[in-house]
Amino acid sequence: MRLDVLHRPLSAPDSTSAQSGARQELSARTQIVRRNLKSSFPLHFTLAIAAILSITPAFARPTPGSPSPLAAALAMTASPTATMLDAKLTLRVYNYARLDPVSLALSEKNASAIFANVGIEVLWMDCSVSSTPRAFPACQSRMGPLDLVLRILPRRMAVKLATRDEPLGSAQTCTESEPACEVNVFYHRVDDLAIQGFRADRVLGYVIAHEVAHVLLGPRHSEEGILRGEWTRDDLERISWGLTLDFTKEQSRQLRNAVLRRTGQPVPDEPTRANLVAP
Repeated sequence: MRLDVLHRPLSAPDSTSAQSGARQELSARTQIVRRNLKSSFPLHFTLAIAAILSITPAFARPTPGSPSPLAAALAMTASPTATMLDAKLTLRVYNYARLDPVSLALSEKNASAIFANVGIEVLWMDCSVSSTPRAFPACQSRMGPLDLVLRILPRRMAVKLATRDEPLGSAQTCTESEPACEVNVFYHRVDDLAIQGFRADRVLGYVIAHEVAHVLLGPRHSEEGILRGEWTRDDLERISWGLTLDFTKEQSRQLRNAVLRRTGQPVPDEPTRANLVAP
């Protein structure tokens, strides 16, 4: 906003009165300017504040359909692994051990987190073990190489498959193009560990991850991490306490690439399958 000073015609100065008149004129102009400044300052200040307030909501309010500022900030700080979950597996779960749904869901969540750390998303499909499977029509759909069958077995069923080593589970050896490869968990062994004070839901999640890794990489074990042939008490305590027991960096790369190959997606140059399962 521009301030206009009054302009008045001045007569030529011919005397002392003229000088006095000039001083009066200057004083009058000064008073006008001061009054205008005093009256305009609050207006300027008000306009400036109004402008700021009118601009702020434009940044504070997201446009319709866009994420909130908090969601956007969280997306920017998300783990890089979360953006790599284009490798996906589906596990059809048959709970023959009649494990309660809450505990089973916790175990599935633990296994999902383990595979998410290596860039693999696991989709869970809980299927009926009753004689009326029509209640679960999705479980009757055709299966492909990315569809695995997870069977959680009670003692009476597990003893027919378990060996003298009393493992926690087993995995079927399948080619990468074979559908419906089976993974078995012997839940009575998990239950035995729970009696010793270990967290059954977390142990089960790690057993599932261990056996699924065998489907993808083969039957060999490693000397450390999840794919150890036998977990120590320290390993089981770490699992129970929620501390990580990971795949090795090389195993993580191999697992992700194994899933990508099953999808037909290109994978980086890598060793042969025989090298992947070397101890």
